[in-house]
Amino acid sequence: MNLLAFCRAFFRPVAVALATLCFTVHPAANAADLYPSRPVKIIVGYTPGGSSDTVARLLARNLQLELKESFIVENKPGAGGLLGAQAVAKSPADGYTLLMAISSHTILPSVHKKMPYDTEKDFLPIATVGTSPNMLVVRTDSPWRSLADFIKAAKAAPGTISYATPGIGTTTHVTAAMVAQAAGIQINHIPYKGSNEVMQSVLSKQVPLAVASIITAGAAIRDGRLRALAIVGPERSPLLPDVPTFEEQGIKGILGDNWLGLLAPAHTPQAIVSKLESTIKGLLAQPEIQRSLEAQGVAPQFGTGAAFGKTISRELKVYAELSKVTKFGG
Repeated sequence: MNLLAFCRAFFRPVAVALATLCFTVHPAANAADLYPSRPVKIIVGYTPGGSSDTVARLLARNLQLELKESFIVENKPGAGGLLGAQAVAKSPADGYTLLMAISSHTILPSVHKKMPYDTEKDFLPIATVGTSPNMLVVRTDSPWRSLADFIKAAKAAPGTISYATPGIGTTTHVTAAMVAQAAGIQINHIPYKGSNEVMQSVLSKQVPLAVASIITAGAAIRDGRLRALAIVGPERSPLLPDVPTFEEQGIKGILGDNWLGLLAPAHTPQAIVSKLESTIKGLLAQPEIQRSLEAQGVAPQFGTGAAFGKTISRELKVYAELSKVTKFGG
């Protein structure tokens, strides 16, 4: 065998093996490098102007700048966020349809006996972005100047005072149900499709009271149109330091310090999820974005996908037990 024939015989199998390896490894190895190659939709399960919508639009603008591709926010309101989540759960697992979720995501299974998706199995957590606690708010011309005033009025006329929230099974609904149980009062729930409608209903005097996050009601409180009677949390929020907590006013154990986070359909390639997670982490480290979130009523708080998944699992169990006691699904 001459030298040329030897080289052909020896190196051809090696070349074929290397080519095969490149073609089998290349797509997975470069999935993150090629993403995104077309516009990405971020679904929000509520009307424009609410907490998840506000943060989704801020995140979309900055992801677009960072990843050089369009990120478009699409609102699919209804059923306390369920319709938007359902749309994402049924979407292709390719990273081009994402869900901006809030804490209500883990409450819905305790409200609806038959869910159109599995809250854990049908989604892949990407990252958390921040938190925004709930508050009990009234107009500034309300006779209730404190939480004690409101509770006294509710006890004097059981079942006659109505309150607004963005929907059944939202964190605001749970907060109100817990307050009612802890204070021993009966109040009527009026659910709307989104936070914007809740604010309009209170400001236009359709309802005297609402439960809303800092994102939703913070601006109206600062400009004097609304008064916050109490806020959820172990201590006062630095975003509204003059608002007392439920805790310091004697109403303990109230939940509603909402997280906001991004989810993908289950089975989305891990390389894409990891790229989004690391990009969001970098964005949240920027002082300008931190200030933008705080201006919207959100305390910036990055959480990994793994930590986010544990939070979801834990809250599903907590709210399932809580629903048996407070009956917030009713």
